Amino acid sequence: MDRISPDRLRELIDAHGAALTLYARQWCWAPEDALQEALIELLRQDPAPDHPLAWLFKTVRRRAQNLARGEFCRMQHHRRAGELRQAWFTSNGDLEVSAEELAGMLAHLPSLEREIVVARVWGELPFARIAELVDISCSAAHRRYQRALEQLAEMIDAPADSSPKPSSEPQRNQS
Repeated sequence: MDRISPDRLRELIDAHGAALTLYARQWCWAPEDALQEALIELLRQDPAPDHPLAWLFKTVRRRAQNLARGEFCRMQHHRRAGELRQAWFTSNGDLEVSAEELAGMLAHLPSLEREIVVARVWGELPFARIAELVDISCSAAHRRYQRALEQLAEMIDAPADSSPKPSSEPQRNQS
């Protein structure tokens, strides 16, 4: 027997594709990927297996378990990276807002201003480099930085019971 024919492959997918996907879902979050990899591998078999459906179930299982291992490793890596990530802010006993509140206030800045503040404060980039980065003039980058600091100061000085409102200003690349 030679390779599996396209018609036979279509029949297998139509008749058993949903069951194979459900079978793969036991192990991974991307069962369609496991099935697709198994189908591609089936097309490459020369000669085709004697029992293609049983072969598909076995191969889908292997592919799904491989994907699950990759998903697990990725989740572990993200978890470890999150634990090692330094906070953006460190607590300062003189400041009346917490690091979490300050991070939330930063999130309420317009996206361009937030990008400029992060590049300047944490990236320690000079305004000339920031201007190149966000494609505006150096003076515009400085003005937007100053405006962002003023907005943060206003949010810090706002009464505790009022929460900062997200900016409705669209992001512009000009000043």
